[in-house]
Amino acid sequence: MVEHSLDRSSVILELERCMVPASSAEDALQEDIRLLTFYTVARLPDGALEQMRMHPQQCHNNVHAYARADPTGEAKAVPGWWKRGDVFVLHSVILSQDLLHCVTPHADGEHILFAPDPAIAWATSDSVLRDGQPFPTIVRTEPEAVIARAKEARAALLAGADIRSVIFPF
Repeated sequence: MVEHSLDRSSVILELERCMVPASSAEDALQEDIRLLTFYTVARLPDGALEQMRMHPQQCHNNVHAYARADPTGEAKAVPGWWKRGDVFVLHSVILSQDLLHCVTPHADGEHILFAPDPAIAWATSDSVLRDGQPFPTIVRTEPEAVIARAKEARAALLAGADIRSVIFPF
């Protein structure tokens, strides 16, 4: 079974990323993302993810490792946007045999809603650019509401709340 435990410090860091002030760049990017086509993407089974040594919250590394290990040479890393509640999160999946697959373990193991973004290109194996420029990697549909929920969740975690009892904005 793939270990899906949530690391408190990485969750707090992700919450803090959701708490940055809204910007015009985020607003413009949100408009672009809404024009993309979203697909329901299945995750590979836990057993396969474990055998491939895929790690939670490491989607970009996971897809590059998967593509390098693909004996057919067909698998391709595809960056885009995972819609998680009121947040679009930069995410990467695999395109293989004309199907998109998520190769990143997640506690719920559910399908994801994902939109490939052709404007995103890999600058290096661990950094991406959109239309040749850096860009926000978390885009909120309602920034102020997401910021408020992220602050509440962060405060609860810092006060010692059980991570499974905290409501997240994503």
